[in-house]
Amino acid sequence: MSIHIQLLTKDVVNQKLLNEILELWNENAIETADCELGESERKAIQEQLEQYIESKYGAIYIATNENNEMIGFGLASIKKDFIYDMNYGQIDEVYVVPVYRRQKIAKRLVDDLVNWFNDEHDTTVVNVYVDLENDLALNFWEGIGLEKEFFMLSNN
Repeated sequence: MSIHIQLLTKDVVNQKLLNEILELWNENAIETADCELGESERKAIQEQLEQYIESKYGAIYIATNENNEMIGFGLASIKKDFIYDMNYGQIDEVYVVPVYRRQKIAKRLVDDLVNWFNDEHDTTVVNVYVDLENDLALNFWEGIGLEKEFFMLSNN
């Protein structure tokens, strides 16, 4: 099995690729939140994807199989910490279709995102937000070396 990881850039991205990411994002929403994306959510995600491709502060990597079918993606962005006056990397989303899990594809996506942080933006700190009830995700992130730093509280 041959898996290819690719950074999406302005010269390679097209609407078909963006639609494929949206479909995988919808699968993720169904799997983790038991709901499908609505039309307004799809539009907002599409806009976010387009902004990441246009900006030097956002990155989208996709994973494809030997048949050139998209089987996963990862999104990341550079954020500014004004307290410490430093930039840090934030991994915003990583998803691999279930049949391709446990084959180190998500790890490869994350490695490429972290390399993008380091190479393009000289960042050493990487953050990711994970739902405390998502044991699969928590185990993945801790398994690749990230540690719980603090809990974020919200009113929803």
